[in-house]
Formats: sequence, C-alpha cells, structure tokens
Amino acid sequence: MRAITRRCRNVAVAAVPLILMAALAGATDVTEVLTRMRQAVEPGKDMRATVEFEITNARGESVHWSGQLYRRSTPDARTRLVFDEPLDLRGTEVMVQRGAGGVTHTRIYLPAVRRVRELDADFRGENFLGTDFNYEDLGLQQLDYQQHTLRGDDEEAEGRACYQVESVPDRGWWYGKIVRCIDKKDYLPRRTEYYDRIGILWKLRTFDGIKKIDGYPTATQITMQTVATGTSTRISMSDVRYDSGLPGSLFEMP
Repeated sequence: MRAITRRCRNVAVAAVPLILMAALAGATDVTEVLTRMRQAVEPGKDMRATVEFEITNARGESVHWSGQLYRRSTPDARTRLVFDEPLDLRGTEVMVQRGAGGVTHTRIYLPAVRRVRELDADFRGENFLGTDFNYEDLGLQQLDYQQHTLRGDDEEAEGRACYQVESVPDRGWWYGKIVRCIDKKDYLPRRTEYYDRIGILWKLRTFDGIKKIDGYPTATQITMQTVATGTSTRISMSDVRYDSGLPGSLFEMP
C-alpha cells in the first residue's frame, strides 16, 4: 500500500510541471495569435489607398464619402485619413498615432476653423462623424489593456477555420467584451462581435473582399453594423499600395 501511495505521489509531482507548461503554452498561444493578427491588419512598412464610406440608416437610405488613407509602421505607427468628398467634409483630416505603452493619440484637423483638435482618451469611443465606426475602430488596434482568452479554434467565418479569441477590457472601455474570429491561415479578423457591459451584442464587424495585394492578404471592404439601431457603415478600399516609401510629411497635420 505504501509503495502504491508513494508511486501515486511521484506521478502527481511529475505532472505539476506538465500542467504549468500547458498553462504557459496556452497563454503564449493567444499572445501569438493576436500578434500575428495585428501584423496581418497592419502589414508592410506603409500603405496608401482610396477609401469610400457608405453609411446606411435603418430605412436603407445611404450617403457616400470618399478620401485617401495613409498608414505607416515605422518609425512610429500612424494612420491618416483625408476626406475629398462630400464638399462639407473636404479637407477634414484624422490622424491616429500609437504612442509608448500602446496608448493611441487621435487628432482631427477642421478646415473650417483651421484648427487641430486632439481627442481625449475617453472620446475615442464616440461614433466617428456619425458613422457606425468609432474613432478607435478607424485607427490602430488597441490590444494592450485587455485580458485575452483563446476560446477555441473550431469556429468558422465565411467557411474559413478561425481561432476564437475573447477580449475583456481591464479598465474603463466602451465595450464589455470583444470576440474575434481570426482566420487560421491569414490571421485576418474575419468577424468581430462587440458586446455591451451587460452582455448584449451591440456591433458586428466583418472583413470582406479579401485580396492579395503586393503579397499581403487585404480586406478591401470592412463593414460595421450596429445591431441595436439597424444601421451600418461600409469602408471600401481601392488602389491599395504597400511599401511605396511614403514621405514623413504625409503624416504631419496642417
């Protein structure tokens, strides 16, 4: 009996490192998945594209805006959006910059008053110019202040096998939970569900029209639906180019 007890104890002790290694492997896995997702969403040294917004209300009526989108990865990550149409938005610019520690800074240039307005961190969750996207959605993804869990890899989006990652903010945020379905091959977040603080699905974002451009899988359409209101906004990109050596002056506000 003592021999059996001693043998069981030895097996249990030997199993502890394996359990710890499995737990650490799980933590590494979700970190790796999200790291590769960020690289897939923000590929290359820089990117430029013509963009069109289609904003649709609950009655199916829509309006269209257009402009130019620029993004760079080095020496710091920045995104700049410049509107061409409609006339009342022409010249309006939005700049998002990822600073130290993952904190993002958002500034808007308003040509009517010739001033740059810097948004407070809390304001980034507000709707972007009345669209279904908010300011954070349009810029560089914020992942640093969330607790992430890999819920499984048996999900599908548009017939594509996905990792399902659940992210819960660990500080004041606009959503209570975000669930991403991340493609297992190209690591694009094909489907993202945004839940409010009481667990109700509030928004749904999809990456569509995936094309390989300059070697990078690229979503040429991104749609955000606000489930509660029945509204949606679609961003379509054309003339996409990567690694074209954009000058630093493109990322300076007027």
